[in-house]
Amino acid sequence: MKGELSLAEAARRHGVSSATVGNWRDRFVDAGKVGMDRSLPGPDGGQSQTERRLRHECEQLKLALAEATVQLRIWQKGAESVDEVPSRTSRP
Repeated sequence: MKGELSLAEAARRHGVSSATVGNWRDRFVDAGKVGMDRSLPGPDGGQSQTERRLRHECEQLKLALAEATVQLRIWQKGAESVDEVPSRTSRP
C-alpha cells in the first residue's frame, strides 16, 4: 500500500500471482471504504444490520428480565403471607 514493493515483488515473497496480490489489495481497500461508510452518521445511526438486531435482542432480554423479576417478587410476597390465609380445609 505504501509503494515499498511492487505487486510482482509482493507476489514473489508470498508465492502467489501478481493478480492475487492485486485482488488482496483491492479487497483491503474496499473493506476500508465500507468500514468508513458505517462509521458515518446516517439514517441507521451508523449501525450494521447485525448490530441493530443484537441491540433489539438485548432490549427484549432486558424487558423479559424485568418482567421475571417482578413476577418473582410477587411470588415471594405471596409465599411470605401464605400462612396468614386460611385454607379451605381448615374451616369448621
